Amino acid sequence: MSKTIHIAAQYTKTGARIFDGNPFIEALPPLESSKQDIVERMTYLPPEPTSADRKASEIVRIAELAMLNTIVYPLSEYKRAGTNATQNIRETYVGRNPITTQDTMRRRALALRDRHATSLAFPSNFASTARGQALLGYSGCSKTTFANAFSLPYDVVIHHTRFNDLPFEHRQLPWIKLRVPHDATLKSLCLQFFTTVDRMLGDTQFLKEAQRADSIAAMALVMSRVCDRVAVGTIFIDEVQNLRSAKNGHAEIVLNFLSEIIESAGISLLIAGTPAVQQVIARSVRNIRKATSGGDNWFGLLNVADGEWDAFAECYWGYQLVQKKRALTKETLKAWYQCSAANPAFAALSFNLAQRLEIGGREFIDETSFQRVAKHDMSSLGPAVSALLSGKQEVLRNFDDLFFWTGSDALGELIYRIPSQEDWPQAEEFTDVVSKEAEAEAQAQEEKNEMSARKDKNRGKAENKARSGGVKSGGTGSRKTRKASPSEPLASQEPLPTVDPFSRSAPPSGA
Repeated sequence: MSKTIHIAAQYTKTGARIFDGNPFIEALPPLESSKQDIVERMTYLPPEPTSADRKASEIVRIAELAMLNTIVYPLSEYKRAGTNATQNIRETYVGRNPITTQDTMRRRALALRDRHATSLAFPSNFASTARGQALLGYSGCSKTTFANAFSLPYDVVIHHTRFNDLPFEHRQLPWIKLRVPHDATLKSLCLQFFTTVDRMLGDTQFLKEAQRADSIAAMALVMSRVCDRVAVGTIFIDEVQNLRSAKNGHAEIVLNFLSEIIESAGISLLIAGTPAVQQVIARSVRNIRKATSGGDNWFGLLNVADGEWDAFAECYWGYQLVQKKRALTKETLKAWYQCSAANPAFAALSFNLAQRLEIGGREFIDETSFQRVAKHDMSSLGPAVSALLSGKQEVLRNFDDLFFWTGSDALGELIYRIPSQEDWPQAEEFTDVVSKEAEAEAQAQEEKNEMSARKDKNRGKAENKARSGGVKSGGTGSRKTRKASPSEPLASQEPLPTVDPFSRSAPPSGA
């Protein structure tokens, strides 16, 4: 794992009055002049192979194919998504300007707040300026590639020492990347956050502090404090569709938690997921609106009609390492399309595999190369490719990462419709999580009381038997009843359940 770069803060005016005068914003990379500049910054096209490169040995040329994995091709959606992300990572700091009196009061209130929010209240005029942005699209359509390319200049640790000739000791993490784990538990996601922060800073132990938290609410509070201490700007959360694996309502708990991060901690979120994420986030209009308050972007297949597919293919075609470099013909382009369905990741993979196949063999690429790759090397992806090529919903339905289960416009309708009264955010975004904890604690206390009453009843019976001499009538023989020692549980006593607030299932019956 690469080590995070640490840099000293260098302040640059943005030209935007809402941004200037804020050290956390002025220390970020300078604003681009145009939308196209943002796209060009993210684009990376390595030098194309030379004729000398194509004369190298077979194994060397196959190894050189790894350069294809470094290409960042500027897809059409990069302009909108990049513009949104550029604004969102700055707007998150507008409401958290550390040199203002209001933010001093906010940070003090957050530092003194306990898990029951009974301490110093937030300033009444504080309003989060954080934004949520969603990157939605098919698997392999460059959502993660976009986020990684965009974050390159922001994925650093910025060290502040002085601002406007005044002491200002602070560390700033503009960008943090997380991934929803396959078990989709909030505890795993939170611990991943603390592990990432400790790794980036290199000299903290926030993870140990978080592991001492005895509840979700307590861990959320620690996370908010850490975000404040290290001036987190945007948290990128990938693979959000994994929330569909959550059980017992935990997906909703995670979404509420993410909404809390935006609202109370003032941290912007960038989430990425396949169409399967709709099954999770479409259940809550409130969470959808917050997750997309800074824009939602759709990453789909390369557009054939407007020439995007042709331009993409021509760009990759220049990276041939076979000895006989040929021009891209219509027949070859069609075979390539049939092999990949214009999915960017599938197209790049099939081009790589076609060259592996032909290096040391025919030493040129044509339609036959892609046909062989589709039949032998990418056969496991064949059903998904066929589904994309068909465009039929009844076929796409078999792949939840390729199908919008309520229609392609359903998410947009949920995001942009006028919310009804029950959609308005509640005073406490975390109420449902705290309620679940309170319910579990009440259940545990009730069972404890029942066990205590049962224990007292059995102890009374034992004492009555002891007073009667410990002899049981009704037979020719007799036996003494042994009184349980204080350290030994009574036979009828059941063990108290262990209630884990992070558990995805209820305690087993009888526990």
